[in-house]
Amino acid sequence: MKSMTGFAESSVNTEIGKILMDMRSENHRFLDVKASLPESLLHMEMSIEDSLKNSIQRGKLRLRLSVQTNKKQKQSLSEKILQENHSSLKRISSALGLKTEIGIEHLLMMENSFEGHVSPEVSRETETRIRETVSKTLVKFNRSREIEGQKLEKAILGRLEAIRKTVASIKKKRKEFVKKSEKKTKEKIEKIFASRHKSDPLISQEAAAIVTEKSEIDEEIVRLEAHISKFRKTARKKGAVGKELDFLVQEMNREAGTISAKCKDAGISHLTISVRLELEKIREQIQNIE
Repeated sequence: MKSMTGFAESSVNTEIGKILMDMRSENHRFLDVKASLPESLLHMEMSIEDSLKNSIQRGKLRLRLSVQTNKKQKQSLSEKILQENHSSLKRISSALGLKTEIGIEHLLMMENSFEGHVSPEVSRETETRIRETVSKTLVKFNRSREIEGQKLEKAILGRLEAIRKTVASIKKKRKEFVKKSEKKTKEKIEKIFASRHKSDPLISQEAAAIVTEKSEIDEEIVRLEAHISKFRKTARKKGAVGKELDFLVQEMNREAGTISAKCKDAGISHLTISVRLELEKIREQIQNIE
C-alpha cells in the first residue's frame, strides 16, 4: 500500500551548473503528471514525464527542475538587447498611454538584457546524468510514499479489526434477540388461543418464526464479514488498491445500513452506528491511497 502523497529532492553537478530537482505529489482521482524544466532542458520534458508515468498509477505528481548556474559563468550587458528592450518598452508605454520614463533600472530587471542569460547547450552526458538523478529521486519519492502508506495501512486495519469485533457483537445480540422474540411471540399467541379454549403448539411456533423472519439479518452479516476479509487481503496486495478499497467500504456501509433498517433491536442499531462511523473514518483515509 502506497500513499498518494510523497516528497523527495536531489541535485547533481553538471557542465551547465548545479541541477536542483524536487518531486512531490498529492491526492487525485486519476494520474496527473507534469514536469517543469528550465528552457535549456525543455526538450527532455516529455520523455521525463513518460518515465514518471510508468512508476506512478494514481495521484497528482509534480517534478520541478532548476539550474543553479556556475559562478564562473560571466554575464555581461548586451547593448543590442538593451536597445531592443528599450524600444519595446517605449512602444508598450505609448500604447497604454503611460507617461513613466523608461530608465536603466527597468532594463536591468529584464533577464534577457544579459548575454549570460542565453541558454547553454546541453551535452548527452549531462542529459544522462539528469535522467539518472530523476530516477534516483523517484526511488526516494516512492520510498516516502511507502512509509506513509505503511502508517495508513496500520491505522486502517486497526479500524477494520474494531469493525470485525463489533460485527461479532451484532451476531451475539442477534441470537439473543431471536430467542427473546420467539418466546414473546409464542406467549402472546398462546394467550390468544387460551382465551378461545384452543391451543396448537405448531401454529404458535410457525407464527413466531414468521415474525422473526421479518427482521432476518443473517445474510447481511455474512456478506459484511466476507467484505471485511476481502478488504484485509486487498490492503496487503502490491500495486494500486485505493479504488478497490473504496468500493469495499461502500459495500460494507450498505450492508450495515440494511442491518440497521431491518433489525428491531435497539442494541444492534447502536452497534451498526459504530460500524458506519468507523467505515467513514476508513473511507477518509483511503482517499490518500494510490
